[in-house]
Amino acid sequence: MKYLFFATLSLLIITSCKTMQKNTGNASKLFLEGNKWEMISFKGQSINEAGFTMKTPVITINKAENKIGGNSGCNSFGGSISIKDNSIEFGPLMATKMYCDGVPEVEFFNILTGEVNYQLKDKKLTFSKNDITVMEFKLKE
Repeated sequence: MKYLFFATLSLLIITSCKTMQKNTGNASKLFLEGNKWEMISFKGQSINEAGFTMKTPVITINKAENKIGGNSGCNSFGGSISIKDNSIEFGPLMATKMYCDGVPEVEFFNILTGEVNYQLKDKKLTFSKNDITVMEFKLKE
């Protein structure tokens, strides 16, 4: 009987934590598993000017599970994140290793190392480091 009580209590706590995470702020609404963000600019240039000519980079941020995934314009990647206030800290990211000539993939992953500030406005996601906009995305509908 004691085990049944603790199992039920644990289930209720886990369920309430998930519900609280889903109801906290604008980021929670836009950082859902199914929402894809398509890159529209990279370091002040259009994605074509920046060298993303093979594929348009896309990211998916899942705040509830603290995960990120997507495509860097060449390779698929995934990993962990931590979102606090207006910043995202990226944990270790794993990626496939296909060769893609000319794609600025190393720079892309350098930006997604450590912490970036983000801003959400009108279904547009902006990443900045040291007050400089480094990536902009739009919500892919």
